[in-house]
Formats: sequence, structure tokens, C-alpha cells
Amino acid sequence: MVLKFRLLSNEIKDFIREFELNSSHTFYDFHLAIIDNLQYDKTQISSFFLTNSSWEKEQEFCLIEMSDSKYNYSIPMEKAVLGDYLVQPRQRLIYVFDFFNDRCLFVELISIRNGDIAKAVVCHSKGHAPAQLLFDAGLLTDPGIQDE
Repeated sequence: MVLKFRLLSNEIKDFIREFELNSSHTFYDFHLAIIDNLQYDKTQISSFFLTNSSWEKEQEFCLIEMSDSKYNYSIPMEKAVLGDYLVQPRQRLIYVFDFFNDRCLFVELISIRNGDIAKAVVCHSKGHAPAQLLFDAGLLTDPGIQDE
């Protein structure tokens, strides 16, 4: 099955990206497709969250497993297959790309169709992506620089 997703930003109103991925791809594959398309730094921490219809975070899919605790309910992205969690259109995700400032993209599964694709495909692209880090966006100043 081919899953089609739409990504939107609450910071940049004309930003839209649509991706198609196989249901057998992992959340990590989706993460790589996003950061490659948006030209984000691959070394930054990020996570996906399944949400309810009000965009409230539920299950986390993390880039790096940060705890061995049996109470840690996050699942590593590379172990989570999209088709195991996303089974009907209109399911929602949040993709946190600036972990320390809780900045994100809103992701919705917009369709599911029969078929098979080898790798993620960007099928619609509009607008510039938000800067990955607030410092890059000019919204924070360098703490090492003092105003005189």
C-alpha cells in the first residue's frame, strides 16, 4: 500500500509538502525523506507523535532511544513500520524537528492506495520550510554575543 501524507507548518502559512511512502517503510525512512527535502541537519533530535483528532500527542516514535526504562513508551523510528500504526486516512502525526523549542510540522495521512514504491517520493512542494532552529531563523541571538 502507498500512504500519502501532507505536512503543514503553523509558522509558514504557504508551506506544504506531500510525500508518498510504502506502508512497509519505517518512521525513520519518513524522517530521512523530510530532512532531505527540507535540507535540515541530520544530527538534530526529532520525533514523530501519533495524535488524536485535536492534535494532542499520544504515541512517540523517537530518533534515538534515550532510556532503558520499562516505563519509556517511545518506540525507535527505525523499528516502527508506518503501516502498523497508520491504517486509515485522516490519521494525524506531529513531527517535532526542533526538539528543544518544541517546534513541529503537522502531518496528516490523506490517502491510502494500492501499489508499491521503492522509496519516499515528494509529490507536491510549495513554500519555504521553517528554519530548523530558532537561531537560524534569527529569533534567538547568540548567547556568546553581548549587546553593547
